[in-house]
Amino acid sequence: MDEKKRVAAAIRDHLARERISREQFAFRTKLGKSTVDKLLTGLFSDRTLAIVENHTGLALRDILDPPATADAGKAPAPKALDQPSIAVLPFVNLSGDPAQDYLADGISDDLITELARLRWLLVIARNSSFAYKGKSVDVRQVAQELGVRYVLEGSVRTAGQKIRIVCQLIDAESGKHIWAERYDREVSDIFAVQDDITEHTVAAVEPHLYAEEGFRAANKPPDSIDAWGLTVRALALLTKITPAQNAEALALLHRATAIEPDYARAYALLGWGYWLSAQCQWFDDTAARHSQAATHATHALALDPNDPWGRMVSGMTLSSAAQHDRAIEELRKALDLNPSFALGRMAYGWALLRRGFFDEAIAETGRALRMSPLDSFAGFYTSTHALALLGARRFAEALPFLHASVAAFAEYPGHYNTLISVCGHLGMTEEARLYRAARDRVAAPLRVGVVRRSLQRFAHGATFVEGLVKAGVPE
Repeated sequence: MDEKKRVAAAIRDHLARERISREQFAFRTKLGKSTVDKLLTGLFSDRTLAIVENHTGLALRDILDPPATADAGKAPAPKALDQPSIAVLPFVNLSGDPAQDYLADGISDDLITELARLRWLLVIARNSSFAYKGKSVDVRQVAQELGVRYVLEGSVRTAGQKIRIVCQLIDAESGKHIWAERYDREVSDIFAVQDDITEHTVAAVEPHLYAEEGFRAANKPPDSIDAWGLTVRALALLTKITPAQNAEALALLHRATAIEPDYARAYALLGWGYWLSAQCQWFDDTAARHSQAATHATHALALDPNDPWGRMVSGMTLSSAAQHDRAIEELRKALDLNPSFALGRMAYGWALLRRGFFDEAIAETGRALRMSPLDSFAGFYTSTHALALLGARRFAEALPFLHASVAAFAEYPGHYNTLISVCGHLGMTEEARLYRAARDRVAAPLRVGVVRRSLQRFAHGATFVEGLVKAGVPE
């Protein structure tokens, strides 16, 4: 492709990914609409490109004038952009029937579309990635030619009414496999199968990309880490859910906002970090931390109303304040922005159960567990699903999920509280006594009155307290 056309294409991709119009882009860059119109057709000056690079972070002039290479007779590959980027290669049809190509292509298309919802991630457009369709390629060579950090590839095989889809996420620089999964489905409604596979794949891929970006940032010299690097490092720490790592994550996020005061995602994660610390009751200033969480979430949404993390944190703070209907509305918006946001879906289920919509909560938390079966948030997924089951008085079903929660985060008294209540409902008084002893080693002794006051504004509170009383917990 002509270099100027590639520059124009990169800018058009940026506008599509950020969901902004030409007019909005012209206003933000102060270039004027006629200049932007020329820019998008490949007519521009070096000064114009410098302004656009400053606003977008795109390395446009490197496309025009790439670094010299030893092989002067070979066309230079585009430089990998200094931001997380991915190409979805066309999935391979292994069915032996060319008529099934449409299915492999459809899944690839859907993945490109859904990954593009992750606005922090640059996704190579279909026309570029599908240039490799039907070719035997080396992933590292493809990544170099497209200028990306990651490649997602896969295959589709059908046999009768069964379909098997295999996906692999690869680090383009090293060729290392980061994640792989196989999905076996019955083909009754092919579009439903495509939607299901796409949702599960994007939900699984996003946390792995965050983790890889965190590792990448951690290996940089401390003074060279940008706001993005600080943010992904902080997210990795927040998933550990310990007081020390929470405090370290908040410090990194404050640094990120100091570097980029308009960085909405950093403020959203600040809100999440403060909300977590309040929920886990690690510090005495719980009310102040809830307030800080709400403040940061509000600021994140003022900067970017379309950030699903900002919507999720806003919804969780509203739920904690017992503003149930507003919380549900915010969390629904988060999922509208990114339907594959597994953590956001679990938060939505939490808000539904607190409102008293137990069946809906069970459905949403169960779906989140299927989307992210390896709970990376220390039992948050399993314990929330169990709470929804408790609210619906399905105590026996809740029990194994609570065992998993305690195993994942044995230092968190909240998991024990729910487990003790469920044991009380099931008449497992001896087990409840043992769990109380374990719980009281990590927190102040459990008392019914304290729990009653903390849950009095939530629909599952009465059932929760009833179980504690049956388990013999003192008032």
